[in-house]
Amino acid sequence: MLNAFEGIYLIRVDVDLWGWGDESLGFDVSAIPIFFKIDPQGQPTGEIIDGNAWGENIPENIAPPLSAFFHE
Repeated sequence: MLNAFEGIYLIRVDVDLWGWGDESLGFDVSAIPIFFKIDPQGQPTGEIIDGNAWGENIPENIAPPLSAFFHE
């Protein structure tokens, strides 16, 4: 898992405080966990990955798709 997050900046947002499904900002939260890639101005690029990309929530399942997403 540590390798999947190596070299990235991760911004954690609590959707209960920030809001669910407010698409006006370009972040449609349809599942948790969900990760959005953003550009240097903080705007979403349209690239997302969520828990549907892996099966059971265990490091062995989560790390490969997250690593590919973050490092492609």
